[in-house]
Amino acid sequence: MNFKIRTRIVLLITTCCAVQFGCCARAQAQEKKDPTAASDVIQQTLSKIRDVERLDTFVQQNLALVEENKKLKADIASINKQIEKLNNDLTQQTALLRKQLLQMPTFEIQSKIIGEGRNMAMLKSKDAVLRIRDKTEMSVTVADGVWVLMQVKNISKDMIELYFPELERTVYLYD
Repeated sequence: MNFKIRTRIVLLITTCCAVQFGCCARAQAQEKKDPTAASDVIQQTLSKIRDVERLDTFVQQNLALVEENKKLKADIASINKQIEKLNNDLTQQTALLRKQLLQMPTFEIQSKIIGEGRNMAMLKSKDAVLRIRDKTEMSVTVADGVWVLMQVKNISKDMIELYFPELERTVYLYD
């Protein structure tokens, strides 16, 4: 046979073998890859399905948390009311203690003038002399740098009535 023909036959046989080998390799690859095997898409879909199955659990947990949140908010509101009440009580007690701790000034009657519509008196307090009139108001010192309002309620022959509104005290001075 001719060299050309032989080369063609060998080439043809080689090509047939290569095609056959490629088909076998492809078939083996397809046999290895199972179409029902888990893939990324299948795994993601299954994960979503499991999440949906757990949805009822999540809903119940959410409802429980909402109820607990309402209870906690009510507790906080109650505690805030108690704190407000305690602050008010503390303010009142502080004011009461401040009033009790302030000492009343001591007064001594120096002189009095009783007349029609003109009642006046001279009072000595520590180192100062105060001139007061009936039904008037003035500030007096009860401690160093501490001044309080004094109302002269009444000046009569028998007594002088002085009221200290900030201290909620009334002082009666008798002759």
